[in-house]
Order: sequence, then C-alpha cells, then structure tokens
Amino acid sequence: MTAGPEILSPEQAAERLIADIARPARLLVAISGGSDSCGLLIALSKFNPAGSGLSLFAATVDHALRPESADEARAVAALCAKLGIPHFIRRWEGEKPRTGVSAAAREARYRLLIDVADEIDATAIVTGHTLDDQAETIAMRAARGEGEENSGLAGMAQAVLLDRRRWLLRPFLATRRSDIRAFLTKEGLGWIDDPSNVDPHYERVRIRGRLAQESPFDAAAQAAAATRRTALSDEAARLLRKHVTIAQGVLAHIDPVGLQGDAAVRRHALSLLAAVLGGRAHALGSDSMDRVMAFLDGGLPGRITAGRVIFDRRREGLYLVRENRGILPLHIPPGNTAIWDGRYRITNAGPDDIIVSPTAPDRDEALALFPGVPPAIAMRAVAAMPFIEANALLSTEDRQNKGMAERSTVRPLLAPFDRFLPQFELRFGVELAVLLGCDVFPRLPVKDSSRKR
Repeated sequence: MTAGPEILSPEQAAERLIADIARPARLLVAISGGSDSCGLLIALSKFNPAGSGLSLFAATVDHALRPESADEARAVAALCAKLGIPHFIRRWEGEKPRTGVSAAAREARYRLLIDVADEIDATAIVTGHTLDDQAETIAMRAARGEGEENSGLAGMAQAVLLDRRRWLLRPFLATRRSDIRAFLTKEGLGWIDDPSNVDPHYERVRIRGRLAQESPFDAAAQAAAATRRTALSDEAARLLRKHVTIAQGVLAHIDPVGLQGDAAVRRHALSLLAAVLGGRAHALGSDSMDRVMAFLDGGLPGRITAGRVIFDRRREGLYLVRENRGILPLHIPPGNTAIWDGRYRITNAGPDDIIVSPTAPDRDEALALFPGVPPAIAMRAVAAMPFIEANALLSTEDRQNKGMAERSTVRPLLAPFDRFLPQFELRFGVELAVLLGCDVFPRLPVKDSSRKR
C-alpha cells in the first residue's frame, strides 16, 4: 500500500488493495452504513473479479447509543444481501460509560470486529478511514505535540495489527470523502449520516469545522512524517537486535556500544523498551525521556527511575528493570484471564482461585536466574517476576496436589503494542517480541512499499 501524497479515487484505492493483497484472502469490511464504509464495500465488490481468490465479508457493530441504530444495522444487512456478501451484526451490550464514550465505543468496535474476524478466519479487517479522517487525526495530534519530533504527525498507519493477531487495513487513507460520495451517487446508492458527526461536543467535529476554513491538508508533509517515523523505528529495531538482551522477560541490558550513536534512535528505542518493561501502554513522555537522556549522556554510573523503570548505568552497559514499588497482587478466579501489572496476561486454567504477586527475592535464586548480573540488579529483577500460588485458604498439601502454577498460562505483553501495533513500528515490535519470547506475529498481508530500499 502506498504511503505517498498521491490522491486516489475510490475505484483506484479498491483496485490497489485487491492487487496488493496476498491470495487467497478473506477481507472483513467494517461497515456502519455511512458514506465512507459503504463506498469501500461497493468499490471492493465492484472491482473484485470472479475467481480472484479474494472473498468479501462485512460486519456492522451496533453501538446501541441511538434508538435508530438497530434499524440502520438491518439496512446495511439488506445492502450486503443484495450484493451477495455475507454480513454479521454485533451489538455493544452492557452499560455505557458516562464519559469517554467515543474511546469506549472504539474499543468495543475493534473487539467485536476481531471476534467476527476470528470466526471467519479473516486475513484482515478493512475500514473506510479517509484522507479527511487523516487530516483531522493529524490536526488533533499536532495540537498536543512538539513540532516535527511529534510522531503523531505521521497520522494513522495504513495497516495496524490488532491484539497481535488480526491485521486492520485502511485503503482509503489517500481518498477524499467527497470523491467517495460522488462515487456512491454515480452508483445510485445512498448512505446514513450519523448525527454525532456534526455534534460539536466531540473534538474531532470541532477540528473538522476548523479545517474546513483553513488551507488544504498537506498530504506531502504527512507522507514525509510517516517516512521519518518508519525510518526511526527501523533504526531503533536494529539497535535492539544488535545491542539488547532481555533475561527472563524482565531485565533488559544494553551494551556500551548501544548507548552511543544517533540520539533520536536511542531515545525512541529506550522510550518504548521502558514502556514494555514498565507495563505502560504509552512510550515515556518527553519530560521523562529528557531526564533519561541527560543522565545517560552524562556518562557516569548511577541510577534514575522513569516510567516505573529503573535505568541502572554500569561499566558493562545499561540495565533496565521494573521498579519494585506498586506491583500489586492479583486474584484470578478459575477459567479467567487477567493482566498483571500491565506486563503479563495470565490465564487460570485450574479449578481453583490463584493469586499472582511479585516473586520474593532470594539471593541464590537471583544469581542462578541472572548469571553474570550484579547481585543488586539480579535481586530487583527477581522481584519483578510473577509468582503464582493457590488461594491462601487452601492447605499446603492441597496447593501441591492441585499444581496451580502448572495449570496457569503466563504470556508476556508488549504493553504499547499489544492492542494496536501500527505498521510504522512493525520491525521494532517484531524485535521486541523475539526478545521477550512472544508468539510470532501474523505476516502483513499486503505489499509493504513503505520499506522499499
């Protein structure tokens, strides 16, 4: 998929995706009934020749936020039936939050779409995000960032890995909404206008109104920002591969050579590496990284804490480990899965409750688990590891017999990327996954022209 400033018609965008997708493929088109998603489904169905090896499916998420949403979902189902495209409706059940409803709805939407994708074993989920959406996203991120160093200026990635298992593709990011609506009109089709799209209560709507009064979106600047972010992340991935080790999933070490070189690359790598070790969903902020970089560039031994991670500079390099404060025990009932400390996803497959807590540090055990590591650092690392035991109400004999730890599944998380891994950061995410012993990511199902050398 091309990341450049070229503007594509709906027909061209659909044809490009169909040409670039690896076959055989099953695409799950997320369709709300709005112009963008309807245009995407129609364009893909129109330009997908018989026998191409590409199957189309569609899914509508009814957020149940408006009385008419169920009828709208049924109208989409009727359109899909007319096109001969299998269609699924999923409803966001349960009580809705009083605040942050847009973010919660987005999370629910992706979760339900992933469920459908799993059900049909979709190659990818496809959404109708447009060039207009891209402009709005960048404007919102620019208002919070630091000029050209703001990675958010790269905008939305054309491909995102969801939950480390399903790819989401955005083929319309170089397509204007006005062109999509003109295409639908030419095809004699209408669409549903969601009233929330004109409600100034939402930041995106306010930004949309502001952009309508300003100069056109600079697609070339966005493409350049995306190229910079990809190049920076790829260089940071090389730093990980050549100079970083992670022991027992909790203790990272960067050799002295890795602490030299380009400052921006080191900063990018350290900010995300610390987020993973600290169990935080976002990279360390600018203020925290300014302190870390000033400390490292000073060249002296010592320690500094940022983002719940201790940076310990020694002669043999830099160690990073989760600080021992604030690691709380977690109770997990039988058959349940929970996230502990933002760093591990733990499933209790046994018949009884388990409790996950930090491992009690033992010097001999620490030195055995982390050979060659300074004892104080090894002790910190052990205390950051998960320890699983049976509910304290069970007798010691019962705990031994039931084998609670053996019946639990412990998987490391990539906290910044576990839910969303943008294509910009793909190589970096893969290197992190290798270092932590995570499952292999599914391959990007389209040609990755953004990394051609």
